[in-house]
Amino acid sequence: MKIPKRLKIGGHVFQVKIVPLENDLGKTQFTKGIITIDEEIPQSQKESTLIHEIFHCLNTTMDASTLGHAMLDSLSEQFYQVLKDNHLLR
Repeated sequence: MKIPKRLKIGGHVFQVKIVPLENDLGKTQFTKGIITIDEEIPQSQKESTLIHEIFHCLNTTMDASTLGHAMLDSLSEQFYQVLKDNHLLR
């Protein structure tokens, strides 16, 4: 999957930046419209991390406390595997 530079999620546009991160694989600044992903991780982790951050954005638009971080981790990894195993990523 090619990591896009911009994504529209729930009606909001987010910049996606691949940068060095110290203690995170990725992070979302919802109010600034920025998703950052660690440049040092393998491509497959970048892809699953992007999905994880997208889930964070979706969760925030629903209710910030709806899904815990552990559940988002699990859902994003499972969803990534479905996309990857079924050749749904370009």
